[in-house]
Amino acid sequence: MVRRSYHVKRGGYRFFEVYFMEQIGFWFLSHFITYYGLMIVIGILVNIPISYLQIKRFGLVANDFIIICAFSALLSIICAKILYLITSYKYIIFTKLNDWSYMNSLMNGGFVFLGGIVGLLIALYICNKYLGISVQPYIQACIACLPFGHAFGRIGCFLVGCCYGIPYEGWLSITYTDSQFAPVNVELFPVQLVEAFIELMLGIVLLIFSKKLRYNSGLYLYLLIYSICRFCLEFFRYDEIRSGIAFMSTSQILCIILFCVTSFCLVKDFRKNT
Repeated sequence: MVRRSYHVKRGGYRFFEVYFMEQIGFWFLSHFITYYGLMIVIGILVNIPISYLQIKRFGLVANDFIIICAFSALLSIICAKILYLITSYKYIIFTKLNDWSYMNSLMNGGFVFLGGIVGLLIALYICNKYLGISVQPYIQACIACLPFGHAFGRIGCFLVGCCYGIPYEGWLSITYTDSQFAPVNVELFPVQLVEAFIELMLGIVLLIFSKKLRYNSGLYLYLLIYSICRFCLEFFRYDEIRSGIAFMSTSQILCIILFCVTSFCLVKDFRKNT
């Protein structure tokens, strides 16, 4: 077992210190539990009662919601993995693609959330166009579940050390003493936790005002705010997979595209329903 610690400093002094066994997870009853997977499960468990109460509150059909969730989860995972493979192609050893163990490790790790967004939008389109489910009321009722789930995913990133921030020696800097991903013994900006906090706050706001949202405005509002926040936070990221154009990363380019497309759809939707 490898002992791993995080040091969070405040004003130059250690604020708190947490120790974990292993680099990416821990053993429980002879089963190895990864921190990232655990946080994803917690995010799902948190969203289940929220979505159930929202479905009851809006008087929607639970079976249709399950169908939307199933398609959204499947396509989001596929698109998130595809975008990860595209952005990290420089680190893929193509000569080992016939090695099952290498392919297994390649498929198990690495997802890009913006790819998941694309998969979600495709799934909503399929459910609305080909399955005859009016997705608008479900978006209005349960859009808050998206940032809630993503927030727990970012906490998982923090625990395993991926998607780490730039070197930073200010308030609440973090130091990984042993990590497969982040540089060790270097004070870093806690960009994962900042994004998780923003997602949690956004989820709370969307949940509180869900009854006042109309048409697809909840989805558009989330995508607009997220694209802006993610674009800015990318300047504080320092992980190795930062391919893109000029000074912008791939995620920033996608954020610009997402912002422009969402703005267009928002204006179009507003004109259509006024």
